[in-house]
Amino acid sequence: MGSNDLPPPHIPTHVVPTCNALLQLGGALWTLSYLLYTRESFRTKSYGMPLFALALNLAWELVYALYVAESPLERTVFFIWLVIDCVMLYGVLKFAKFEWRHSPAVARSVGGIFGGMVVVAVLGHWSFAKWWLDGEVGRKEGKIYRGVVGPDTTELGFWSAAFCQTYLSAASLCQLVVRGHSGGVSWGIWGTRTFGSIIGLYLNYAWAWWFWPEAHEYFVSPFALFLWVGGFVCDIAYAFVLWRVKQTEIVLEDGRKEDGSGANGVQAKKQL
Repeated sequence: MGSNDLPPPHIPTHVVPTCNALLQLGGALWTLSYLLYTRESFRTKSYGMPLFALALNLAWELVYALYVAESPLERTVFFIWLVIDCVMLYGVLKFAKFEWRHSPAVARSVGGIFGGMVVVAVLGHWSFAKWWLDGEVGRKEGKIYRGVVGPDTTELGFWSAAFCQTYLSAASLCQLVVRGHSGGVSWGIWGTRTFGSIIGLYLNYAWAWWFWPEAHEYFVSPFALFLWVGGFVCDIAYAFVLWRVKQTEIVLEDGRKEDGSGANGVQAKKQL
């Protein structure tokens, strides 16, 4: 989004092409991360993306592919992510029973629970996007939407993506701590996810803010800083926790992983 922007004459001509390139590179890394999530899910018989984070992403891609995105490239990317998310969802439905053995009711009902999450997430994304596109809050000079000066979909994309990304980073860190094992995740997933966010979100919007500040001042607003700095801190902390978890986890014969520390480790060793 934002690929059709027409900056005022005093804005350097490199701003939009550079931001588009950063966005595309970050998107490519995120696509690779999605594929690695899928591979690791079936390899370790688990799932790596937390349930509500996956619901948020799936709903975001659905709403933006069908309602917000205007260029064929944007819609294509959203649909590609949506398809990969559906494969990831299959992994959730197939392997959730292993991660929710401590709560049989959740294990039996994970499909319905996830469906409810998706409904809530779709309503949230759609209502926010409709409020933004139909109102005056997002209208800025140089921001072109559907051929006319209109709502700034670049800013709309920032708020929606930053929220989803920050939640995913925080929830992934919590999930790793609670599980005590790296089932469904890997260093490759962490690297592509983290650098995809750094390049496609942080650097992209930082570049736009630095050279076109009047249209992108929201990037350094208090709430924006809370979101992207918080997400970045969680991603960095995740690396240290992942390293520690990999030192203690136990890999079972079927490829699944278990917490190898303390009492959980004793129970896991009995399954070997």
